[in-house]
Amino acid sequence: MKLSNLKKILLNLAFRKSLYRNELGKELKVSPSTLTYLLNKLSSLKLIEIKSSETISMGRPKQIISLNPEKWNIIGIRIGREFINSTLFNGIFDVKEKISIRLTSSDMGNKRIGELLKQNLEKISKVPVNAVGLAFSGKVSFDTVNSHILKLENFNPKEIVKSVFPDSTVTILNDVEAIATEEFVLHGGQKILVINYGTGIGACFYESHGIYQKSERKVIDLGHFYAGGNEKCYCGRTGCFETVASDYAVLKKYKYRNLDIVHFILHQEDFEKDLEEIRHMYKYYRRKAEILYEETLNHLSVFLGNIVRLLEPDKVVICGEGTSPWFTQSLQKKIYAVSGLTLGIVHRGLENNIEYGSALDALREHILFTDL
Repeated sequence: MKLSNLKKILLNLAFRKSLYRNELGKELKVSPSTLTYLLNKLSSLKLIEIKSSETISMGRPKQIISLNPEKWNIIGIRIGREFINSTLFNGIFDVKEKISIRLTSSDMGNKRIGELLKQNLEKISKVPVNAVGLAFSGKVSFDTVNSHILKLENFNPKEIVKSVFPDSTVTILNDVEAIATEEFVLHGGQKILVINYGTGIGACFYESHGIYQKSERKVIDLGHFYAGGNEKCYCGRTGCFETVASDYAVLKKYKYRNLDIVHFILHQEDFEKDLEEIRHMYKYYRRKAEILYEETLNHLSVFLGNIVRLLEPDKVVICGEGTSPWFTQSLQKKIYAVSGLTLGIVHRGLENNIEYGSALDALREHILFTDL
């Protein structure tokens, strides 16, 4: 698709929040007079805001261009096992409002998740919404979601969103895709491998082709790779990676020898205190934590080392509630011991804003396919 310069300006501002006028001119490779025409057009539509920078030097102040905070409203939604979280952003991605609904085992399934999603959306201030991005723990194919954890089968959230915000552009993606999108926008990188580790394990390989072309995002269903063992997973298969290398596996080794992963996933909220205990054990009982996590780190180091050799990312990021600086450093050492790879892993922990990543994905789609 050939993009107009108007849309190129909007995309640059969506991804970079604000730019000086001369930076936009260099990016678009247009003359000053053409840039003036384009900016005046967008300004007349109230899509952008043009401000003069404060300067202490001689000469005319520089102009700073951004999306108009009042014209744009974008919603990012994260739907995971524990919460439905929605964040309303303005045009420069300042948070205007946050809504959260806690989920329990009785809330799983198409009907109940659908009802709670609609309730969540209806609590958001009634403003004109340009775009809504949803990120799910599960597999996304076009407009439908399938998730063993959430017990969703061919779930179509777009219809629910449209019933509340009929004029919005709606996109749906996997939660690790949203993390990878946020990582690219806020921290950069060309080929990024993101590992999301906790009670489950997911991964995404993000290869950027620039902001004008859709980046390639490959979701890696790492938690359900075959890793051996004879435990039946909640997905229906036997020997999945999550059964031997996850916070569930660590918890089982530590305290609940007869625990099975199907029961654990269904009643995860009952194990919150135990999970917090193992996740912080390294702070107080380092040697005990090393023994407890040894098998999980062994499995992760083999799988991650192989994936890195295959995909050759220029950045590896690990995040999720099950990670810590100690966990990340231990994994780096184990990968080197197993495969000889000197791998620098960026630890993000819980810094990642999945709602931001999903909202940005939706805004990009809105800009690309909306007539100006």
